[in-house]
Amino acid sequence: MQEIEYETATIRPLQRDDHPALIDLVRRTWYADFSERIGMLAAEADWENCLARTTNAYVAVVDGKPVALILGRIDSRETRNRCNAHARRYLRLLGGLMRSREGLRAAHEIVGVLALDRMLRSRASRSGHDYAAEVVLFALSPEARGHGLGKRMFLRMLDDFRRSGMTKYFLFTDTSCNVGFYAHHGLERIASIDLDASRYHHGDMSFYLYEGAVPEHD
Repeated sequence: MQEIEYETATIRPLQRDDHPALIDLVRRTWYADFSERIGMLAAEADWENCLARTTNAYVAVVDGKPVALILGRIDSRETRNRCNAHARRYLRLLGGLMRSREGLRAAHEIVGVLALDRMLRSRASRSGHDYAAEVVLFALSPEARGHGLGKRMFLRMLDDFRRSGMTKYFLFTDTSCNVGFYAHHGLERIASIDLDASRYHHGDMSFYLYEGAVPEHD
């Protein structure tokens, strides 16, 4: 079998045809504990919610297959209202999840994380941290990790931020993700929330808001 060279993956803007593969990547990354049907519904709801506030989006493609994505938001580039088509699809999908016990658990997880994100943003704001740019979603397939692809994609988004005049940005993450990546790239943890294990997640978890400075040059 020919070895896949992730170092030479093509990074390009997101296209509509990429969505199914990327929704499945979201499912495998965050909703693998659910049945495939509920996991796909939850992943699609999460995906639509992210797209509802995304202004900049890139994917990494190897042999025609998307293997990574990064979504970002620059407030000054947003031209849609808050109840845009993606936001409406998110609400419909969330309603669909609530028709079964397992789906209700997935919906609770999605809504719960969004509530935690709002709390983190509020805490950051109260301590004087306000932002006009966000890394909304960042994910790589397991086989694409460890090849420098994540760094390339992250720098691509930071370049967009820089070209739009942004000086700082933020992102939400938690202990299920590789938080060391953000520390390694100079981001600072601004706010955190710790949760004990519950029926909605296995083990204790911590949720974070990280802040980063946009480089002045490439």
